[in-house]
Amino acid sequence: MKKKLLSLLLALCLVMALVPMTAFAEENEQSNKTSITTVDELLQFAKAVDNGEYDDKTDAVVSLDADLDLTGVAWKPIGSVFDGDGNLLHYFSGKFYGNGHTISNLDFSENYGKAEYPVFGFFSVAYGAEISGLTIQGKLDVSNSGYVFFGTVAGVAENSKISDCISDVSFTDTDKYINGPTALCGYAINSTIEHCQNKGNFSVTTDTTSLQMGGIVGVADNSTVQYCANTGDMTSWTPHTGGIVGQLYQGSKIINCYSTGKMVPLGHGTTDFGGIAGTVGAGTEIRHCYFAGEMDLSQYTATTPYKRLGGIAGGVSSDTPVFENNYFVENENVPACFKYQDAGIEKTLDFMKTEDFFNEITAAGGNYRFNSNGTPLLPAPKYTVSFVVTPAELANVVIKVNGQEVANPVDLEAGTYTVEVSADNCEVFNLNITITADTATHTQTIAMTYLPADYTKVDEAIAKANALNKDNYKDFSAVETAVNAVVRDKNITEQSEVDAMAKAIEDAIAALQYKDADYTKVDAAIAKANALNKDNYKDFTGVEAAVNAVTRGKNLTEQTEVDAMAKAIEDAIAALQYKDADYTKVDAAIAKANALKKDDYKDFSGVETAVKAVVRGKNITEQSEVDKMAKAIEDAIAALEKKPASTKPGTSDKSPQTGDTSNLALWIALLFISGGAAIGTTVVSRKKKYNR
Repeated sequence: MKKKLLSLLLALCLVMALVPMTAFAEENEQSNKTSITTVDELLQFAKAVDNGEYDDKTDAVVSLDADLDLTGVAWKPIGSVFDGDGNLLHYFSGKFYGNGHTISNLDFSENYGKAEYPVFGFFSVAYGAEISGLTIQGKLDVSNSGYVFFGTVAGVAENSKISDCISDVSFTDTDKYINGPTALCGYAINSTIEHCQNKGNFSVTTDTTSLQMGGIVGVADNSTVQYCANTGDMTSWTPHTGGIVGQLYQGSKIINCYSTGKMVPLGHGTTDFGGIAGTVGAGTEIRHCYFAGEMDLSQYTATTPYKRLGGIAGGVSSDTPVFENNYFVENENVPACFKYQDAGIEKTLDFMKTEDFFNEITAAGGNYRFNSNGTPLLPAPKYTVSFVVTPAELANVVIKVNGQEVANPVDLEAGTYTVEVSADNCEVFNLNITITADTATHTQTIAMTYLPADYTKVDEAIAKANALNKDNYKDFSAVETAVNAVVRDKNITEQSEVDAMAKAIEDAIAALQYKDADYTKVDAAIAKANALNKDNYKDFTGVEAAVNAVTRGKNLTEQTEVDAMAKAIEDAIAALQYKDADYTKVDAAIAKANALKKDDYKDFSGVETAVKAVVRGKNITEQSEVDKMAKAIEDAIAALEKKPASTKPGTSDKSPQTGDTSNLALWIALLFISGGAAIGTTVVSRKKKYNR
């Protein structure tokens, strides 16, 4: 069986040498994810691994998304197909996320020790794998003898990482002869085991020849075990038993780990038994560790001084291990390490529960949390948390966790945190996040909200448009279209679009054309002026100037100016003064009347009345009235009747009526005219007769 195991290990090394390093790169993690929520799905996954479906699938991600109870399941490890020489044929090398879930009631008993399973555990072998956040609870009651690489989580881990896992599996062997490493991880090669804990009690009461028992790792080969704890009790008669690691060699390290489980060594002192490590080899290190469990020597029959029993390390297989800042609970005759007495400092258990001890171990480089109810505790596991801030093109993104700016990604312990994210042109984002072993909490998506765009110019433009009276313009539709085209709720990255909306409104307003002013009154006034006969007025230039001052093409906003033009014409017309009427005839008639001697006439009052009826100051439009006045005088004069001439004889040439001699010649002339008329009448009469 041992030869088969060696063959297996050689095969492992060969296979790993052929696997490209990209197999361990964290790329395309979600491209091939398997979610497990039921026992059947778990068994299907195990079968798929055995069928080779996960060979070299370095991007495979398996997520345990529920607690599973395996009561009644005879467990076969994931990766359980070996050839006749003990070589594993198919394996899993992706990422298995337990997400803090528990596989409970897992009973390894039935198949442990069977020849077909030389490597045994939840996983048989993990190659370049990552296993995290997984709790295994169950038991292993040995019923078969054999050489088995056993680990509750993984029998063998090579180039792998096991983190934040808990083993709560009891291991009991009372009478079977077994060999091989036994722990949470049986055999660790070039691997890291961190933030893991063993709670299960181990008991091997049969003398064995080659069994490495550790709470965390059975055999550590060029591997690091850090931030791990063992609280399980160990009763052992195995060659290599340690609270943390059974056998530490080939440059392996135990850093910042503690064990508080009860240690019960059996036998005669022919096996290596240590509080932290059973056996240490060359180039190994144990730093910042402490053992604070009970060392029960009631069944230990070795004689003092104990050469293979120590509070830190039991035995040293070769020289040059390094011990630093380690402590162990005092126990009579139990050194830190027989060969390296300064491998650790002895303290009482009571002192190791004090703050002074906490200060002492941390001051020297240990990383622990103070525990007021016991010995110091390990820091909580840290998880790499990535913040996916969207949109991706944001500038000057600042992430603060609990008020402190952090890098992205950042390692955070499990717990609740206040996160604040800021970025250019974005509102500050605040939220509380809870980080657990669940990988779903390890990626936090932050959807930032852009600051709103500034609509000030848009609002001003709309207000400007609303203040206008659209009835004043020839066509207001372009302004209304621009206003209706405004889209609200744009963000600051779309500011140019918002500014374009404002400009569109402003441009539409600038392009407006007022309706024409109403020239009706102007035209009416001009028509009124044109209807006038300028020759009737003393000065028509005011009207002409007002008409000539009319400016056409004014718009509605200049209506008052246009109305003023009309008023100017109207005012000029109103200010016109007619020329005076012609009183020449009146004056002549009056002069004529004045030349008469009213006493020569029977009644001169008609003339006087007509003269007195003359109204001066008439204008040219009243000429007819003036002419009527002249005519009235003339008519009155024409209607005058002279008084009769005087009848007394005399030689005077005076008129018979007036006795005026100045008209004697007139009367003589009238006499001749009368005589001539009589003669003419006679001649005409005769002529008529002749003509008959």
